[in-house]
Amino acid sequence: MKRLLLLIVICIPLFLAGCLSPSSARIVNDMYEAALMEEEENVASYFSEEYIEAHSIDELTNELAEDVRAMYGVKMMNITLIRDRELKDDYIESIGLSNDQDLYVVTAQTDEREVMVWIVERGNTQYSIIYGERYDFDTYNDIVLE
Repeated sequence: MKRLLLLIVICIPLFLAGCLSPSSARIVNDMYEAALMEEEENVASYFSEEYIEAHSIDELTNELAEDVRAMYGVKMMNITLIRDRELKDDYIESIGLSNDQDLYVVTAQTDEREVMVWIVERGNTQYSIIYGERYDFDTYNDIVLE
């Protein structure tokens, strides 16, 4: 009985660790869920003001929702925080990550051949998506990943 209890105590944190995700990746996940529900105001709240000014929220919401549908759901999009050590030095410099440690790179697979790379900034009160670019896998591996 003691061994069973010990096994349960050891296993629970391991199972819960998979449920936890960094805040920057969770922001991207939540943004895609809002887009799927066609909640344009909620989608806009995840982006910086500059990003929203440069993109039509209606078109952006539709494009994001199509990405989710193409992958058969947000959970299938493999939304992942990419650590600094996994990024190429040139890419780190191009996004300003080396100077500003409040920037995070989050990827989301949008179909069988493409990935969306989001730059998420941690502000004083919330995280905001400040940039996004779509890459095919070959270009993504050449430009972004180490």
